[in-house]
Amino acid sequence: MFVSQQVLWVMPMDASAYQQPDRPSAVVSDDSTGDALVPGTVLFHGQYTITRHVGSGGFGITYLAKDNLDREVIIKECFVSSLCRRQQTLVRPSTRNGSESMKKILHHFVKEARSLSRLNHPNIVGVHQVFEDNDTAYMALEYLRGRDLLDVLEDPAVILEPTKIMEITWKLVSAIRYIHESDLLHGDISPDNVLLNDEGEPILIDFGAARQGGRDTSKKYSGFSVVKDGYSPHELYIPDGDYGPWSDMYALAASMYHAIAGTVPAGSQIRLLALAESVSDPCAPLAGRFEGYAPGFLESLDKAMSVLPADRFQLAEEWLDLLNGLLSNEDLKMKILGKTIRIGGPNRPDKSQPPTAPALASDVPEPTKPLAPKQTLKGKKMAIDLSGLKEIGGFVAGCLVDTESGLMLASESVGSFDIETAAAANVDVVRAKNKAMQLLGLKDSIEDILITLTTQLHLIRPMEKDPTLFVYVALDRKTANLGLARAQVKKIEQSIKV
Repeated sequence: MFVSQQVLWVMPMDASAYQQPDRPSAVVSDDSTGDALVPGTVLFHGQYTITRHVGSGGFGITYLAKDNLDREVIIKECFVSSLCRRQQTLVRPSTRNGSESMKKILHHFVKEARSLSRLNHPNIVGVHQVFEDNDTAYMALEYLRGRDLLDVLEDPAVILEPTKIMEITWKLVSAIRYIHESDLLHGDISPDNVLLNDEGEPILIDFGAARQGGRDTSKKYSGFSVVKDGYSPHELYIPDGDYGPWSDMYALAASMYHAIAGTVPAGSQIRLLALAESVSDPCAPLAGRFEGYAPGFLESLDKAMSVLPADRFQLAEEWLDLLNGLLSNEDLKMKILGKTIRIGGPNRPDKSQPPTAPALASDVPEPTKPLAPKQTLKGKKMAIDLSGLKEIGGFVAGCLVDTESGLMLASESVGSFDIETAAAANVDVVRAKNKAMQLLGLKDSIEDILITLTTQLHLIRPMEKDPTLFVYVALDRKTANLGLARAQVKKIEQSIKV
């Protein structure tokens, strides 16, 4: 969340940058690289040579490269697609007023990258060097072979056993304790940012959203934030939210929840709304539903995933001390620390356990169902033409929706995309965000929300002329250009006459 731009960005998942180059998911063909540097580009006085573009996100571009000793490294370039443009190899602001924003972004990138370069932990990706070139900044990172946790969880042929999940959790809690004691916060923990290397060791990667404040729990942070629905705590969705060590722990616990339950947990904003309305938590607790875990382990994940920050562990050291006590059994420790444990795929609920009693229908907020498209709202005549959305690269579907009534006023789509169901889900997201802002007494300064969902990006943009309305657009992650998408949505917004 770059507050000066009033934008809440959800980062695309680019963990494939750290994986084996012969995996298809890690390769982007040269004709789809957009603003990426072409293979053969030399950086930092010949020290690095780009060999392949492997991923792009809202904050940067990732490459595979060779250093001057012919070793493979990962290069991350500071390139904010909505603010920058490429002029040959140089990075320039895309607007006249963008220079100051770019300076702030570069300052943050270099400052945090230098802090990260001092980290030395077996479960944290190594930063070799930080340098400036092409009027922007770069990080050279350790190249790792393996699979990210999300890829493992989505592979039906692989099973993660309880001992492996406990091992991953224990080691990653140790890693985030080390990060926090170094006065840093990771800011973007999720299954796609946990790499399981060839030896099965979990490695935290992608520190693009890292920021200072790990030790000083009183520090407020208002700079970069990324959110991923299901993994990010609700305070990340809010400008100047109460972000701290407890936020990283929520994200880690939510990632382990996915590994254990086989599903992404309910989004934190929806959970906060349920809490405010005194209805059942839509995220069922892990405790009591799965076998094979040390007593108290699942309860510790539930605590770390508490909706309210005050109910979570406040320091990673507290969680680690608890885990050390729970895993004190020597036989269990040998299993967890052993290097030969098989890496498997998503754990499913144990059928022998009695199922959790379903919540009463009256306890669960009813999902909003958009009605048939209409051209009037609250007595207002509207001229709506969304056909311009089809000009966006990677366009899947789009619509104009009223948050208060749930009416879908106009829509465009390609293929068989279920636009009504998607629009209904996003009405709930917007309502939950608005409710959270109201409960916390904060002013809404979010210009748009971008959610990453597997192969798609979902852009939600409230209308300036009438904040009860929002445009929702679904895009294909591989071919979408977010900068152009935002510009086109803005153009559509200006064309809508209320």
